[in-house]
Amino acid sequence: MISADSAETLWTFSQAFTSSFQASCSELATRLKVADAGSVHTIAGEIQALNKRLTEATGRLPSYDQRQNELQLKALEKSLEELRSSTTGKTKFAFKRKVKISASASAETATPPTPVNAPAIPTSTISTSASRTISDQSSCYLSRSCLSGPTSSTDHIEVSIIRISSSILNLLTTTNESTLSANTVSLSALHIRDIQNSILILGTVDGSIMLHNLTNCVVVAGCHQFRMHNSTAVDAYLDITSNPIIESCDQVRFGVYPNELKTTTKQQPLATKNHTEFPFLPQDFSHIRATPSPNWRALEEDESIHDWPLSETNYAIQLERALPRPKT
Repeated sequence: MISADSAETLWTFSQAFTSSFQASCSELATRLKVADAGSVHTIAGEIQALNKRLTEATGRLPSYDQRQNELQLKALEKSLEELRSSTTGKTKFAFKRKVKISASASAETATPPTPVNAPAIPTSTISTSASRTISDQSSCYLSRSCLSGPTSSTDHIEVSIIRISSSILNLLTTTNESTLSANTVSLSALHIRDIQNSILILGTVDGSIMLHNLTNCVVVAGCHQFRMHNSTAVDAYLDITSNPIIESCDQVRFGVYPNELKTTTKQQPLATKNHTEFPFLPQDFSHIRATPSPNWRALEEDESIHDWPLSETNYAIQLERALPRPKT
């Protein structure tokens, strides 16, 4: 059996590795879109280095993370091959039209890239995820306006949500003027830690949501990946394209993203009483057995929230009514 310390170490490694690996892949994908023939060798070397990193991490990553990273790497390799083919095709075409000029161009292509080509993609313009942090908040109502920040070259941001207690965090887009600048920002990933007695209405996230150490909370989110570790008494309402994962958790209840909070027509309908009707099946990494996990169950209809706290008015009363309350 894996000890608690070992599980924590693996969890921390997986989060750090996957975040770094995916950021590197995103940067390379952006560079490949505007790369020229002189960039092929450099980018190929960086992709090879990523391949080596992933190989070395094999065995320490959950199977889902491993698979997603492999798919990203394959997509980069495919884009690189397409770049090679397109640049080779252009050279051959030029050769047929003008023999003398193409011979000179061919010689230039064989020469190592000159400094003229090097700054073709300045570091400052590479589209990588910016970041925001929401932390150390207690007994308050937080809206999407807390995502507002310095202007960035990207409209995608990663958000860390840390040490929130007895509060409601509502990241849904609204028509309120104070949130307009934040409405244009897309959430690429969320990292959530140390949350107690709170409701997190997170809206749609393009990538993953990683949660650690939540107690007596409600989470509402649409995402590609949901992973929660070391948490107790959490109600999770999800619209998700993969199976949510929990580890070292108990008293977790799952439901489907509520109709009244939908922002797109693609999101799923309300949760049903029978978890077999879910569009997802939660996976408990602390209970790898054929029997059902004792650590999670489906929300019953009379347990689900229907009156969601979407404004600051009387939020404390609504918070008190909605929290799941851990069993002692």
